[in-house]
Amino acid sequence: MAFSALIRTLERSQLAAELLSKLQQQGMLHLSGLSRLPKGLVASALAQGAQQHLLVVTATVEEGGRWAAQLEAMGWKSVHFYPTTESSPYGSASLESEMIWGQMQGLAEVQALGRGDWEIGR
Repeated sequence: MAFSALIRTLERSQLAAELLSKLQQQGMLHLSGLSRLPKGLVASALAQGAQQHLLVVTATVEEGGRWAAQLEAMGWKSVHFYPTTESSPYGSASLESEMIWGQMQGLAEVQALGRGDWEIGR
């Protein structure tokens, strides 16, 4: 798979070494100014190189779906999707039982993975 080879190359690059050093010092790294594909490649290279999990939080369900598809194409063995509604938190929306079940399953999967020491944000 082309993405896997590119990610392995990025893992061994000077850029990855510098970003990992910064990430370990600060505990957080913001990759701003990049579109989803290069951000996903860099984040995947860093996480896989450090043998860490990768958590991606998006503003919309659609963007989350795009990230999930991209990460699967990049060779991540497991991608967990936490479904949510696009309704206002102040409204009186009733959640469907399927939505609640999906959320509970997503939380259980993330909890089973354990907690990482750092995060990569946007």
